[in-house]
Amino acid sequence: MCGLAGLFLPDGAPLAEPRLERMLGIMRHRGPDGTGTHVTPDRRFMGGFARLAIIDIATGGQPLVEGDGRAVFLGNGEVYNYRELRAGLETRGHVFATNGDMEPAFRLWREKGEDFVHDLNGMYGIAVYDRDHHSLLLVRDRLGVKPLYWTRLQGGGILFASEIKALFASGLVRPEVDETAVAAWMGHGYVPAPATLWRGVSKLPQGCLLRAGRDGSVTVENYWRPTAAADVPAGHDAVVAHLTALLEDSVRLQLRSDVPLAALLSGGIDSGLLVALAARNLDRPLKTFTVRFAGARVDETPLAEAVARQWGTDHTTFDLDMGEAARHLPGLAWYCDEPLADASVLPNFLIDQLLARETRVVLNGTGGDELFAGYGRYFRLPVEQRYLRVPRALRRGMAEPLAGLADPMLAWQLRRAEKFDTDPGAYLHDHSSQFPPPIRQLLECRLSQTEPAQRGYFQAWHGERQAGILAADIGTYLPEDLLTLLDRTTMAVSVEGRVPFLDHRLVEAALAVPETTRTPGGRQKALERAMAAPFLPPEVLNAPKQGFASPVPAWFAAGLGADARALLTSPRALARGWWSKAGVERLLARPDRHAFRLYALMMLEMTIRAHAELTLDAPPTCSIRELADG
Repeated sequence: MCGLAGLFLPDGAPLAEPRLERMLGIMRHRGPDGTGTHVTPDRRFMGGFARLAIIDIATGGQPLVEGDGRAVFLGNGEVYNYRELRAGLETRGHVFATNGDMEPAFRLWREKGEDFVHDLNGMYGIAVYDRDHHSLLLVRDRLGVKPLYWTRLQGGGILFASEIKALFASGLVRPEVDETAVAAWMGHGYVPAPATLWRGVSKLPQGCLLRAGRDGSVTVENYWRPTAAADVPAGHDAVVAHLTALLEDSVRLQLRSDVPLAALLSGGIDSGLLVALAARNLDRPLKTFTVRFAGARVDETPLAEAVARQWGTDHTTFDLDMGEAARHLPGLAWYCDEPLADASVLPNFLIDQLLARETRVVLNGTGGDELFAGYGRYFRLPVEQRYLRVPRALRRGMAEPLAGLADPMLAWQLRRAEKFDTDPGAYLHDHSSQFPPPIRQLLECRLSQTEPAQRGYFQAWHGERQAGILAADIGTYLPEDLLTLLDRTTMAVSVEGRVPFLDHRLVEAALAVPETTRTPGGRQKALERAMAAPFLPPEVLNAPKQGFASPVPAWFAAGLGADARALLTSPRALARGWWSKAGVERLLARPDRHAFRLYALMMLEMTIRAHAELTLDAPPTCSIRELADG
């Protein structure tokens, strides 16, 4: 887990000199264990690497350079099946200089060219320079666990990095907000790939590779999309056994580490099942950690402790107070580069700060809800079922217009109900959007609505309907929200987060399961509960899904509301024209309904301040009020 950065200049492009050391320095949180660089004699390729040493501490540094520079390889993340790849390569005569996970991937590229990606199992952002063809290849892992950003320079060069702020640190790219991206962000809570908040800066989407040629050509294409596996057995018990075996093999691979490894254990099925499978694949007690939030409505520590006892883990419970939420938010805006509307970024960051004292690698249960249908938006709401029994003419001609007079939000919620059948991608979008049309009207937002990103993923799906809805979230919400959050909060404290549920083999198998097996009778995560039944205590298996919601309304009552008013109604914020002072005041008047929306707008504004206006090389230490006044 590290950070990479570099520049590729095609033939004829004017020379450019990025501040490579500064690009690496601004990502030092991703790679505190050393840096390395390679610059070709003609300066038409240069690459740098900031290392977080996880596997092969002694000889695993990068860049990896073939011979006198014939090829250069940079890899952020982990290739989990590196031992198996290495064994196969050695039988074909390859001799290795390191014991790391990226050298087998490099050798495999030399054998197979860009098809090497199909043999990799892992999370990675990779850059390969081929001097013989003077070309660049960028690759992002199938699920998008690890980030990779790029931009095209005016002269045709390609600048790339693991974080957007590193592109800005090059001195070759000026941060400029793209208003179309802001509109997309308001609809989704993130900016869907390949766009970013910043004009001219692209994120390489999940499962994609980029080719840049010596003639200046640049192409991006998918080498993987969420698809259903063809080899999943029939029958409930056979499916349970097959998926459990795949998950256990994923866990086995992801336990590989030369530094301390642990697991985050909540009281839920996802983390409990991971801990059980990890514990029985280790020859020592697994270190597990649970966090108990002061004043939280739900305390899952008794459930977590029951799992820890059953599997004999070395368990620790931390108590955490989020009372000073405002103090951390400007720094999180800096780390994230793009505004995350997801308010769980703060508790995750605070958790990772605690974990960083104890471990360098942590297993995380992200992905279980997307594979096994753990969200309510994957099912039609009961109130929607009842409403749709009313004839459509009466719904559209009477109920919705009358509701609109009293409560425009209610009218919009009624209208979206039929999309479950007619436009499932848009239904998914509507049930996860914080700024639907009625809220935009309250804000007096002048930005136009954008196409739901989920719609395209659902329309591209060929198979059962529920699996298509899951695939749409796997292609959008998962990489753009959950995995971005995981990467930024762990990397901010130099911890590697691993996600065994997102082994592509398991993802493809889970998408092939019939709805009647995955969620019989509409029961969320029924299949995963069956998988977990042999491993977890009954009280965990039978506990209702609780999750954790950041107490944003409480933050507002404790003082964040005043900070929001100062920031969002400052002359600089209002001059952007995305909302009005009166609109912000309308939301502030009802923090019980709108606190999460106001929090999201604050993260947008602080991101712009940190990167476009202050251009900071480190997280800001000022308060939100000082940021507003600055």
